[in-house]
Amino acid sequence: MGQEWLEYFQRLSWNTPISLALASGAVGSVVSLAWISARDAGSRRRQRRDTALELALSLESYARTCRTMMHKAAWAAAEPAGSMSREATRTVSIPAFVYPDRIQWSVLGRKVISELREYPATVHAAREYVEAFREFGEPLDLCHQVEYECAKTAMAALSLARVTRRRHGAATWKPGAKDSAMERELSDFIASAEDKRKASLERRKVVTSDQRIGTQPFEQPLGA
Repeated sequence: MGQEWLEYFQRLSWNTPISLALASGAVGSVVSLAWISARDAGSRRRQRRDTALELALSLESYARTCRTMMHKAAWAAAEPAGSMSREATRTVSIPAFVYPDRIQWSVLGRKVISELREYPATVHAAREYVEAFREFGEPLDLCHQVEYECAKTAMAALSLARVTRRRHGAATWKPGAKDSAMERELSDFIASAEDKRKASLERRKVVTSDQRIGTQPFEQPLGA
């Protein structure tokens, strides 16, 4: 049967009406499929771009919230030592973070989704660390720790938002006057805090070393 159809098509002249109709139909089908494919691809790109923009806006908003909490912690730390209490610092903590419920995750790649979903877990770990610090640390130390952790989580949010915008062709972030120097402010604060931590650690090592030397028993020289 297949051989008969092959012989039929070989004898068929492309100048006949039926041949022209078949050829025209095939070309039309190819064009239609190509147009549908291009339309669907364009729609997926727009969905990815819109989703990326929504994710970036959420991350950037969270970075601003963290910066506000940094200022709140700094104000609490500036209170006189006698008036600072655990009750006064009760609301000083790393803000919680979740993505909006309406995010269409299905339009993004698995690797992108994995990177984005890791961020809330990082924030949660930092919150748990601060809460443990609250339980055992002093109020002043808690305020400084909240400032530092908020700066790090805010900086990470801005970095992830920038990558998300660039990767999916979303518009570049154009912060307002109040936020124009936020990234530099966060970077400078983190660098300063880490320098202070290193200096404090070195001082503790020196004090510990001096204490060990001072507690060593006195040994009389031989022949005394």
